[in-house]
Amino acid sequence: MKYHVSTMDKRRYVQRARATATEATRQRILEASRSTLERGPVGALKVDEVAREAGVARSTVYVLFGSRAGLFDALARQLRDEAGFDQLVHAFRQPDALQAMRDAQRAAVHMYAKVPDLARALFTLGAIDPDAVAAVTAIEDGRRPGQAELARRLADQGYLRADVGVEEAADILNVITSFQAFDELFAGSRLPADAVADRLIAMAERSICRADA
Repeated sequence: MKYHVSTMDKRRYVQRARATATEATRQRILEASRSTLERGPVGALKVDEVAREAGVARSTVYVLFGSRAGLFDALARQLRDEAGFDQLVHAFRQPDALQAMRDAQRAAVHMYAKVPDLARALFTLGAIDPDAVAAVTAIEDGRRPGQAELARRLADQGYLRADVGVEEAADILNVITSFQAFDELFAGSRLPADAVADRLIAMAERSICRADA
């Protein structure tokens, strides 16, 4: 018995094979970009170097990512996905505002601790490299509004100190939840992630919450 493969089936097979190959190439480029960033020096993300390390043509990087800025943006989104951004969102949505603050801070610390070198490189470049701005925006998207919302929730549930207003609480939370605050303790003081989380949570509670909270 002979089996005949239709032209349509052949076309679908070719399309799937091409899509698989394209995704594999995309991942190789991202891995090469990440390796380049993590080993430094700052500003070393050069498309030529990334293409050479990934074993592709320079033009392939632009075809798949559009631009150097697009490559930065893809790296940042990969960081968020790999590090567990969904766990941070889940913690933040807890109904009790104080518990949400504690758990979200701990989730953020563990998220950064999974990829500290990549995060550090992206945040550093975000201040000096126009192409990296989109990457930092992707990582930071919603953090400031989120802390403002959390401050309002803490106030509504009676957790804020009498002498701390919602705007001040939001500003304090925004500083404490930043990557820079994490890295000062994680890389600067060489504390393990859990200790970093404990200290940042304590800072937040002592700064804005009632003593009996």
